[in-house]
Amino acid sequence: MTITAHDSGALTGAKGGIRRHAFEYALLAPSILIVLAVIFYPIIYAIDISVHETEFLEKRAFVGPKHYLEFFGSALGWRIIWNSLVLVVGSLLLTVPIGMGLALLINMKIRLRASFRTILILPWVISQVITAMLWSWIANPQFGPARLVTDAFDMLPIDFFGGIDTAMASLIVVNVWRTFPFAMLLLLAALQTVPRELLEAAEADGAPAWHRFWEVTFPLIRPTVMVVTIMLSLSYFNHIDLPLVLTGGGPLNETMILALSAYEQAFEFNKIGYGSAISIIVFIVNMLLSLVYIRLLRSERHV
Repeated sequence: MTITAHDSGALTGAKGGIRRHAFEYALLAPSILIVLAVIFYPIIYAIDISVHETEFLEKRAFVGPKHYLEFFGSALGWRIIWNSLVLVVGSLLLTVPIGMGLALLINMKIRLRASFRTILILPWVISQVITAMLWSWIANPQFGPARLVTDAFDMLPIDFFGGIDTAMASLIVVNVWRTFPFAMLLLLAALQTVPRELLEAAEADGAPAWHRFWEVTFPLIRPTVMVVTIMLSLSYFNHIDLPLVLTGGGPLNETMILALSAYEQAFEFNKIGYGSAISIIVFIVNMLLSLVYIRLLRSERHV
């Protein structure tokens, strides 16, 4: 078989391409190993633990889907799922509109706009634990500022985080207070990309302010609204600090949510296998949410 100059050049080029790609993969190898070690190995390990009985951190007998069936087969399991949905949906219904409204406000040319922005962002830079401690003092029915309000209106003291009817609503209020600056900042950045010429043309045509927002501004910032919704939803489903400090999941599991339940089962009751099963459920919910939202974002790009 005769190898021509063309074939020889092709082989040389192929070898060079292999060497070049091998060098590129070698450069990527440390990052890939770190990702595998930090992300994928814990997930695989958690799945393995969730199908075994455990005694503290020691893995015992294989039990298959027993822990999952135990969770979904109990009324408490479904109550925890419902509480998680209430917290996420209730927080989103308030956080996104409030963030949008404030973003529209500080996007206008008003006095002390820079100072106003700085004040509004403060809740976001405070840690969740400090936020929870602050609000537990504010709402304390005995010596917090809430007591002054109830006394002023001749009302009995209200235990906002300890009452069955008020605990979840109070938790949502604190959650919204802490996270609305995040939505506000992203939406403000999106608003500043809307061409001023389009708004001025709509105003010249006599379109009212609400019509200009809904027909001109919102279609242009809709992808950012979706991104904000994605990121907040994932954050809310993984909340532990706020409900742990403010309510501990009570009263009577009224504020017990998925992530907090996984933490409680694993680290307070030492049921590592059962807690891992709940954490895998949280992981699956996050994956499903991500896939749904990615699908929505892709559909937005093709509109």
